[in-house]
Formats: sequence, C-alpha cells, structure tokens
Amino acid sequence: MFRIERQEKVLNYINENKTVKTQELAKAFGASLVTIRNDINELANRGLIIKTHGGAVCCQHRSNMEIPSVIRFQENIVSKQAIASITSDLIEDGDVIILDSGSTTLEIAKRIKGKNLTVITDDIKIGITLAEHGGINLMMTGGSLLPSVYTLVGAQAINFFDTIRVKKLFLGCDAIDFQWGISNRTMEEVQVKSAMMRAAQEVIAVADCSKFNRQVFAHLCNIEDLDMLITDRVTAEEREQLENAGVRVLAAQ
Repeated sequence: MFRIERQEKVLNYINENKTVKTQELAKAFGASLVTIRNDINELANRGLIIKTHGGAVCCQHRSNMEIPSVIRFQENIVSKQAIASITSDLIEDGDVIILDSGSTTLEIAKRIKGKNLTVITDDIKIGITLAEHGGINLMMTGGSLLPSVYTLVGAQAINFFDTIRVKKLFLGCDAIDFQWGISNRTMEEVQVKSAMMRAAQEVIAVADCSKFNRQVFAHLCNIEDLDMLITDRVTAEEREQLENAGVRVLAAQ
C-alpha cells in the first residue's frame, strides 16, 4: 500500500473511531509502529487529526466534545509546564486568585508551593493538589461534576463567583481565534468562566500555541476582554494582533 493511500485510510479510521491508539492502527493496517507514528505526525501537521500521547483524536471529536482529562493532561505537557513556570512568577504572597479548570492551570497549581495565597477553583484535581501543599487558603466552588473531567459547573458554581472579587483570574482556553475570540467546547463551562471573569480585576489567559487560530462550540469572550495571554510561543504577527487589542503577551519562546 502506498503511503498516501495508507494515510487516507488511517485518517478515515480515526474519524470513524474518534479516539485511537497507535498500536491499534498498526494492527489494523499491518504496519510498524514507526510507520504509523510517522503517519500520525504528518496528518497532525496538516491539521487533519490531533496527536495525543500514544495515539490520535479526530478533529471533529475534539472541536465539538469535551476531551477526557486523561488525554488533556498528556497533550503538549512540556509547553504547559513552560507556561506554568512563567505564570507562577506573577503570583505574589497575599494574592487572592482564581485558577480555572484545566491541564495548564493544574501545572500552575503544582508550582505555587510556599506562598501565602487564597485560591478559588472549580477543578477538583487542582483542589487536591493545593490541599496537599498546605499553607494555601483553598476555596472550592461546589456544583455538579462535568462528566469525563474534574470540573464543577452549574448554578452553584456560577453563584459562588458572582459573590466574590479577586485580583487575578488564570483562565484556561480550548481555542483562541484572533477575530472570533475565546471559545470552549461546552456551554456549561462557558457560563462558569464568564462568572469568573466578572469576579476578577485582571483576566490572564494561559494557553499553548496549539490553541491559536481555532474555534470550538461556544463563544466565551472577545480577545479585547483579556488583559494578558501567557503562552509557549507566539509569532510576530500573532503578538501584534494581540497587542493591538490591548493584550499583554508573555511567551516562553
């Protein structure tokens, strides 16, 4: 089978099955793991699929459905750690902050040991991480658990944020389009994130560059509604667009 023909069949297989493992593809197409990994890399570089640790996810699945946490936490981990390293330096003793749910904000939570902080979050995994640190005044929103992830949503979470004011919000993003703005895969999370934004003096988005120039289901806010974006890397053109919108940009590269 020619490479182009095999990759077309691999793409169809991933689109049909939504989430697949590399070993599953190798068995299905009688190809080596090295060959399948190369196919995944090429298809991902062309924007046709999303590469994950040990496999791939179809773009349609990713754009319209919440990604299970086991996949989210594996994606672009080095970039998320670099973002978290920059972000932790912005958090000062005495700050009262919101950490939005997500894998990037979880990396931030891991790096704020030894600081006198009040942290509010709707993410159970972040809550557990901070509780184990000690010395942090941790507040959880309450609410209903969103299936497949560790996020609390619903009226109780929204009402909680509507009754507080904090210095900084570190906002997770599913997608950033420089014209349409910030979007998220689920309307439930958008409602909670909107309440977070109303509660914060400063809105700081944290997102790796794989989220750029993408749109998913539910619009959250315009680019102009951000005060700052912290990312792993940004092109000169992207930085200009953001700064023209009044957004300060910090990048690891």
